[in-house]
Amino acid sequence: MSSADTARRWRHVLTELRPDLPGDWSLRGTGLDTVLVREPLDWALAWIGYSGSPTRPVGWVAAGVQPLVAPFTSWIMTYGVRTDEVRSGPPTVDLSADEAVDQARRFVLDAGLAKIDSWPAERLADVAERDFAQDPRRRRTHWHQLPGWRVVNGTGSPVEPATQLVELCRERAAGTSGTGARQLAEQATFHERLVRAWQDGEREAALEFLTGRRDEALAARKLDQALTP
Repeated sequence: MSSADTARRWRHVLTELRPDLPGDWSLRGTGLDTVLVREPLDWALAWIGYSGSPTRPVGWVAAGVQPLVAPFTSWIMTYGVRTDEVRSGPPTVDLSADEAVDQARRFVLDAGLAKIDSWPAERLADVAERDFAQDPRRRRTHWHQLPGWRVVNGTGSPVEPATQLVELCRERAAGTSGTGARQLAEQATFHERLVRAWQDGEREAALEFLTGRRDEALAARKLDQALTP
């Protein structure tokens, strides 16, 4: 199966799935990166997507929530689930098979939506605060979104966690090379600019900065415009 055929099959699966989902969902993206996004799209992007080789029809359906208050360097699964993590169905989905739509539908309705609904924006912000309050040696990655959530929700200054993230990213970048080092450097720069925006104009300027970076990231992935089914 060609990459174009695989992408067409995936879009067909999403188009068939969309009417079965509660609420308002739109198709966004392009090719195999096309996703279903729950509307309205704000600071926590609820999504249903696919991962796999563009030239092989067998891959994984996934569902999760992508915080948009931090750099969007890649899709994260911290707040998501994939077909191979669910025991009730097949670990992979063959997009060329007749049952692909039904398999994707069962996964999303049985497991995907529950995972999405378990991570509303309010919980993401709360977990980020609690994670940051831990001893640094015990923290996970939830606190990486904390500077942004503080600005978006108007709950405090982002300076302390953002400054710590700059230091952490610079330290890790020094021991990394290639794409990883570049992404870490970009994350450090993002948080440096957020701190400067806050110092220049507090929440109003910081929120303007975050909104601009979010919109740029969505546009770069063709997620800024809903597609015609």
